[in-house]
Amino acid sequence: MASNPAAATAPKPDDWMTLVSRHVHGMSSSDRAALRRMELTRSPAADAVAIKTLLRAQVPEARIKDDWTRLRLIGHFAGLLSGTAALYPHDERRGVGAALFEANFSEKRLLRLLASRGEALGDQLALAVRILSRERQPVNLWDIYHLLGGDPAKSDAARLRLARHYYAAQAKSN
Repeated sequence: MASNPAAATAPKPDDWMTLVSRHVHGMSSSDRAALRRMELTRSPAADAVAIKTLLRAQVPEARIKDDWTRLRLIGHFAGLLSGTAALYPHDERRGVGAALFEANFSEKRLLRLLASRGEALGDQLALAVRILSRERQPVNLWDIYHLLGGDPAKSDAARLRLARHYYAAQAKSN
């Protein structure tokens, strides 16, 4: 899964996730490792890698300052999903819920994830992304971004999309 057809097309304006995906894919293995370990190390060097990635993805500096916590987690999750094989972490056509079902993410964990808010949501998402990273498949990082908050309407819509994709994949498997 080293190539990603979505990455070959020109991204839409403000499609930071496609650009983040391209940059994470093209990073050195040490920079990707820094992103993967950033929640463990809490090092300024890992934060610098995340900032560099976001700036290269043309995320406006004002947005990075205002939304640092959420964007930092997106950098971390992109590093986890890219893994040591330098895969593309983002594919807007692949729903997070369907990917979670395919990764044998239990319904109990899904419900815990959907009910979580604040710091607990970040923890639950980190667990989900670690499980997804084992599958070596990209997911829609925009869904994760919106799920993490900012706009309550977009967050609720992302929760519903995640649940809908999970249960649709479950129905297909039966």
